[in-house]
Amino acid sequence: MTQPPSEQPSSRPLSPQHGIPVQGGMPSPGEPGRQSTGPQGGYSAPDGGYAGSGAGYSAPQGGPGAPVKKPSKAPKVLIILGSVILALSVIIGVILAVVGIGGAIGDISELEEFDSGSGTVIAEADETFQIYVEEGTPTPTCMVDGPAVGAGTSQSSSFQDGETSWVSVDSFTAEEGGEYTIDCGGTPVAVGPPASVGGILAGVGGIFLGIGGGALGFLLLAIGVILLIVRRRTA
Repeated sequence: MTQPPSEQPSSRPLSPQHGIPVQGGMPSPGEPGRQSTGPQGGYSAPDGGYAGSGAGYSAPQGGPGAPVKKPSKAPKVLIILGSVILALSVIIGVILAVVGIGGAIGDISELEEFDSGSGTVIAEADETFQIYVEEGTPTPTCMVDGPAVGAGTSQSSSFQDGETSWVSVDSFTAEEGGEYTIDCGGTPVAVGPPASVGGILAGVGGIFLGIGGGALGFLLLAIGVILLIVRRRTA
């Protein structure tokens, strides 16, 4: 009597680790024709991910830079200031010197020389005269006669007329206009107005202003130019 074959449980591949049948899972090693697939519904890289050239996030290009330092205006200010001082000092100094010295020279032209030591001058009211002798000549005693002779000035004056230097020795004021006679006892003299103190001071001041102010302006101008050149070379 034959017995029906006993039912054998269907063979399924076992899990390599635990011997548990794989339910539609990964094939056993060496099983042909099946490829493993990734878990369903798992994580995948988002579209347009982190690739540098994609639409995703990229590092900011050139972050906020440091504030740019503005160049100093000192060189230009020194150049302008120096130029103005230099120009004004030279112009004003020349004008003062010409006017002042010109006034003093004009006074020299008004001298009247009396080689015999005596002569006559025509004076206006309240006009002041000085009597001059050549430098080194003993001081003579002079007499003045006219409508109204008044005291003169205590100012000392001197002139250079060519090779002759004249120095004042006496003075008088014509209080009324008219003709006045001068007699100095035979000593050659010259009669004329006092030297213009204002003209002399203006002339000297103009010279000093032109030299001093011009030097200061030139110094400021040179410093400004040097600073500007140095800044451009180091830029």
